[in-house]
Amino acid sequence: VHLATGYPGIRFLKHLQDYRDQHKDIQSVVNAYEHHDHVYEHLAKQGGRVIVQGRGIVASRILQRLDEVRTTSRQDVEVVHLMRSPKRSNEGNRFGWAQRTVRNHWEFQPFNWPKACWGGDLRDQLEAADPATRKILMKSWGGTTPADSRDWQTLVDRGLSEKWYRLEFGSVQSVKSYHRQLQVTYGETGESSGLQQQSADFIIDATGLSAAVTENPLLKDLIERYQLPLIDDKSFAVSNEFEMGAMTAEDQQNTNQNSYRAPGGPYAAGDSFLGLQYAALRTVEHLAQIKAKGLKRLSIIRSFSQWLRWVKNQEP
Repeated sequence: VHLATGYPGIRFLKHLQDYRDQHKDIQSVVNAYEHHDHVYEHLAKQGGRVIVQGRGIVASRILQRLDEVRTTSRQDVEVVHLMRSPKRSNEGNRFGWAQRTVRNHWEFQPFNWPKACWGGDLRDQLEAADPATRKILMKSWGGTTPADSRDWQTLVDRGLSEKWYRLEFGSVQSVKSYHRQLQVTYGETGESSGLQQQSADFIIDATGLSAAVTENPLLKDLIERYQLPLIDDKSFAVSNEFEMGAMTAEDQQNTNQNSYRAPGGPYAAGDSFLGLQYAALRTVEHLAQIKAKGLKRLSIIRSFSQWLRWVKNQEP
């Protein structure tokens, strides 16, 4: 069985979840992964102010859509980007001699992980590391960011100069409903102190998804039924072949459980289409290595013969 269920659920910031639970309002406070076209439709007709939280690749796409509304419909759309803390040009994630580029408090990188995580020395380093070291390495590499795109940086520069895009820093204390708007109270960090308030028509949470496997009913049942070990109570402990050792039967030719989406696993870029393919390839190679029934290693002759069958429109 190859388990590739993706992220278990949507992650909501606590203050936003508290507001939704209290007011039963799922229209004004939304998650970027939820269907929320009504936000852009309202802004296109009436204008307004939006607070965006998060500064990864999803937040960058949200900002692009808001810019499209301003460009095609109304100019009176304002975006307040609320970040927890500033990130200056010399504060990008650093590993060895490499450091990420930071501009306007956004961190940039061509891929969602350093390129060497996909098939280079960083991939080998992560595979050879123990779970504790893997956690340190993943934190150093920094995770997903927007791509280093000139168009995207121009958009941010233009928004700041035209003053429809504004950066604010602080930790949110509360969200309340006030005169048909949202009133956000937050405390600034860094050089300033005290509380500030910001009103808005909508809040979009673009802080990401939840990686805790216990939020998926199927995976939670597996964990509880078979007492499976977890890493930081969030992800499965898997081998370099993406195998869950605790689920391996005595007859390995018949039963193997695998999961490619494992943040504590051997492949940083597992959350990608290439990561899914890579995990599947490693899984099949492992099954062939232990002589699983019905599987043979891929050789030049066998590959060519299978290609001939494909040319003749025959089954493999």
